[in-house]
Amino acid sequence: MYIKFTGVFFLSAVLFFSCHKKQISQTNTSSVVVSTEKSETKATAAQPEVKNAIVNAETDMTNTGSMYNVDSIKVTNDTLSVFVNYSGGCKEHSFELYSNGMYAKSLPPQLSLCLRHTGNGDACRKLIMQELKFNINNLKYPGKNTVVLKLGDKKATYATTK
Repeated sequence: MYIKFTGVFFLSAVLFFSCHKKQISQTNTSSVVVSTEKSETKATAAQPEVKNAIVNAETDMTNTGSMYNVDSIKVTNDTLSVFVNYSGGCKEHSFELYSNGMYAKSLPPQLSLCLRHTGNGDACRKLIMQELKFNINNLKYPGKNTVVLKLGDKKATYATTK
């Protein structure tokens, strides 16, 4: 019995320590880079810049730019936080939030948003997880306290006080 227990314990220890693990490095929820090699792990410590949402009636709402995924969105006061992930790591990436200003006739009104990603031709394959922040004060619906913001299949309620 002792030999079986020792064998199982030894085998478990070998499997545990031999498995390849991904390293995740994160600081201040602003940027995370996931890499399978220890030497490539990188994290950005700065807080994300708060950009203004752009409202333009002629915006092409289908042009999202380079590939990315939206994990979730959250509204805090007049700021929309968008949690995205994309591959890259070798060049600078930027995101802009657009709206064409066309509210859906519903209660509460709904407004579709478009997040445009500029990847600058970055062919690197690190998984970047990032929080983007946008000032959405200019997305208020005239005469209403609440508007539902839609970014792809994600929704967030933007409630304001008059």
